[in-house]
Amino acid sequence: MERIDAEEGAQRLEAFRRQRLDGDFCFEFELEHKPRRARTVRYQGMMWGSWNELGPITRFRVEPASATVDGQSHEQQAVELIIQNGVSPQVWIRRSDSEPFQLVQGQALFDPILPDLLYSPFDLQMPFVYWDQFTYEGPTLVGATRVAQQFLMQPPAGSASAARGISGVRVGLDDTYNALWRIEVVDTAGEVVSRFAVESFQKVQEQYIVKRITLTDYPSKDRTTFDVKSATVGISLDREIFSPVSMRAAGDFEAYILENL
Repeated sequence: MERIDAEEGAQRLEAFRRQRLDGDFCFEFELEHKPRRARTVRYQGMMWGSWNELGPITRFRVEPASATVDGQSHEQQAVELIIQNGVSPQVWIRRSDSEPFQLVQGQALFDPILPDLLYSPFDLQMPFVYWDQFTYEGPTLVGATRVAQQFLMQPPAGSASAARGISGVRVGLDDTYNALWRIEVVDTAGEVVSRFAVESFQKVQEQYIVKRITLTDYPSKDRTTFDVKSATVGISLDREIFSPVSMRAAGDFEAYILENL
């Protein structure tokens, strides 16, 4: 494992911030929430992604995979989010197609998007990628053979992350391909409170995408796994799909043929 200098570290981080797929994309995915002391709960979802002058922009729709839990019927609850990342990140959410999107701010950024999931708007947005202040920590092994270069991103003073008690977010980038491998959220005591680990990539239409990710909450040991089931890349999406003022439902937009993974 070779340590790089600070200048190269800053260059790699900036190159990671500029990474993007060729064209827009659409993924169908499954979320498996695995509580330490309860049964696995599954959700299904769609995500649409693009880039604009501010940075990456994504729309998510997530809903329970089944209308029953433990044999009991329950109301089908869905949630939609529009997430703008970059140097001026924002998140909007709605829980009904008949309602307008509402801006998410402050500590609400850390609330689970659905009751039985670990993922919050903060986890989906990953604003720390664009934080200005960071410390290069050096290389580390990921698994048996992969080497990642680690950066500890520090939240801006007065930000929602700082108010939450986050002292830093450790980002691990692959030493060869500069791809994301690991994210660790660190509290003010220097303890890791959650880990976001990329477990696999897959080639789709000549482009590589992240296939499987697991988010682990350390205090509870609960886990939620994100797994892409089908995908298409290199498409051109209607810009209105990313508009928080539009009242159109996700199903109103053009459907694309997805490749099963």
